[in-house]
Amino acid sequence: MNQKTKNNNITYKLKSFLLIILFFSLSINTGLSKQIRINIGSEPGTLDWNLATDSSSFQIINNIMSGLTKFNNNLELEANLAESWEVNKKEKSITIKLKNNIKWSDGENLTAKQFIDSWERLLNPNTGADYAYFLYDIKNAKEYNLGTIKDFSLVGAKALDKKTIKIHLTENKSYFMSLLSFMSTFPIRAEKIEKYQQEWVQPNNITTLGKYTLAEWASHDYILLNPKKKDDNSVLLLMNDNPSSSLAMFENGNLDIVDGSGIPLLEIPYLISKKLLNFESQFRNNYIGFNVQKYPFDNKKVREAFALSIDKSIFEKVLHNTVIKTESWIPPGLIGSIHNNSPRYDKNLANKILDENGYKDRKKFPKIKFLFPESGNNRIIAELLQTMWMENLGIKVEMQGLEWKIYLITLDIDRPHMFRAGWAADYPDPHNFMNIFTCNGGNNETGWCDNQYDEKINSASYETSKLARETLYIEAQERLLYNQNVIIPLFISNQIYLKSKKIKELNFSKMGIINFSEVKIQTKN
Repeated sequence: MNQKTKNNNITYKLKSFLLIILFFSLSINTGLSKQIRINIGSEPGTLDWNLATDSSSFQIINNIMSGLTKFNNNLELEANLAESWEVNKKEKSITIKLKNNIKWSDGENLTAKQFIDSWERLLNPNTGADYAYFLYDIKNAKEYNLGTIKDFSLVGAKALDKKTIKIHLTENKSYFMSLLSFMSTFPIRAEKIEKYQQEWVQPNNITTLGKYTLAEWASHDYILLNPKKKDDNSVLLLMNDNPSSSLAMFENGNLDIVDGSGIPLLEIPYLISKKLLNFESQFRNNYIGFNVQKYPFDNKKVREAFALSIDKSIFEKVLHNTVIKTESWIPPGLIGSIHNNSPRYDKNLANKILDENGYKDRKKFPKIKFLFPESGNNRIIAELLQTMWMENLGIKVEMQGLEWKIYLITLDIDRPHMFRAGWAADYPDPHNFMNIFTCNGGNNETGWCDNQYDEKINSASYETSKLARETLYIEAQERLLYNQNVIIPLFISNQIYLKSKKIKELNFSKMGIINFSEVKIQTKN
């Protein structure tokens, strides 16, 4: 092995040893008889729920906070902090009543105004929230977020009294109450944010509404969540982005749950053979995004050539059938998913397209960079893509892997030619996948804006016919994927994980979230 690999192995072994000591110490010091120990892989981007965009943050926020609505294990929408809501289709409004006696973790009462404060902050252009577009269905919300309206009082969201919220929509949208299950719409304590600024999310400052409180946060090491109910489990979350040391900790009894990012690829066949690897289907897609404003990918035919040169079946083989290759952006199980998954792979056609678009001499093809998050098996996938583009097109692509937080920042401020990304459903509706790539989609990192696409997505959003919605979403996908070649769907991810014998019951939602209070563990008598 080369020197760099050797030094990395020594570092990971030392880190693993120190983390074992840390976990043992924390497990004792919590003073609780029941504790779930889980590896989340990377440091959360932020625990500010108006700003968070990554899965590590989502996992924690969804256990320390609550929204107006929630989805049960059967994907049925239920009231959560809301007691009830009334839809008036004639005036395109929704009136929401809050439950009585809901208190924050510091004992303060929950009020309707705290939701309005959150939504004003989410939509304020100075906040720079990627998920601001979630509320664009509210009258004048988009205009306020884009700065064409300066006065938030003109936005169709009001607190009528301490327990009542009134929302006026641009159009009746059947999915709107589903949006209010998502963390970006959760209430805030504006006075806390004003007092502590960016530090408001730290354990000593933050106030929450969920079944857990944020007890400790040691950056890049661990987070400790304590339950509000003494009978519930405490949760210790490790930030270890090395699968080998994560698996070693699990095998040594120092972790109870390890998700897919913490499982070494080479160990998967063994874990399957021993029936140790668990699978759950997810609404989660993995894709390549093009920066359509950056040469040479400002030419859709060049994007098409790169898409046609990828043999997606290789991912299934290398990832040991833990993923499913796809030609659809909407995952199976949601309306609009494209079921005809005939592979687009055609390297001869790909080369012909490049030849016809001025790139017969591949040596003159411009230098291009591909960005990916350096965690889990992402480097392996990046190297597979690099090999395919070299062998099938004769083009060498520079691969750049970055730590998760830096990766997210780079996508915003220095977007490369191509990037690898994934999308897990925020709520179980195809609109959540399709709305990303609209002109004002806060998570649209491609630079693509297409009025025809936007019109189809907008029409589907207020269409009441399931068949009509499905048709519109399929037509929009055909434009996104095949006509304009903006992204390349690669594969649908299953949730794979290991659980110790101590864990008796564990469920991931279709959105990839664990409700820690529902995890059942075996305690020693």
